[in-house]
Amino acid sequence: MSFIEIEFTGQQKTFRAELLDQTAPKTCEALRSMLAEPVVGASYHSIYSGQEFYVYCPPVDLPLENHVVWPKPGQIVYYYFPENMYAGMHVHKDRIQGDGAEIALWYGHGDLRVVSETGIRGNLFAEIVPEQLDDFYAAGDHVLAHGREDIIIRLAD
Repeated sequence: MSFIEIEFTGQQKTFRAELLDQTAPKTCEALRSMLAEPVVGASYHSIYSGQEFYVYCPPVDLPLENHVVWPKPGQIVYYYFPENMYAGMHVHKDRIQGDGAEIALWYGHGDLRVVSETGIRGNLFAEIVPEQLDDFYAAGDHVLAHGREDIIIRLAD
């Protein structure tokens, strides 16, 4: 098993997530390469899909694998936005230039039917370890209630 860590810098909390190598091998391989240097960015709370926040990351065009429509608490999904399609959506157009991507972190339940119907697909590639789910929910809810904070996503030792 291999893991990543998600650190909430404002709350000074760190969570571990297991990479799902069996069901999303290409995505996990790409994220390991991407996270050779930690991804650091502001958290943005979801507008459409539920109890989720995301952090922008380097874009890598990956094939669809382990797609999810009803994300559960603790699931982590990678989304890629081609420049002339979804990176132009109003929520992204002022934040990213060219192709874009995000790591979406679900602290509660989600509903991606509308997003999926538009053609946006995400790869479920990691899950928060079960013993940290309650604290992860509280940390995500804190982001919703108090606003953005920097998140660091890195490979775990």
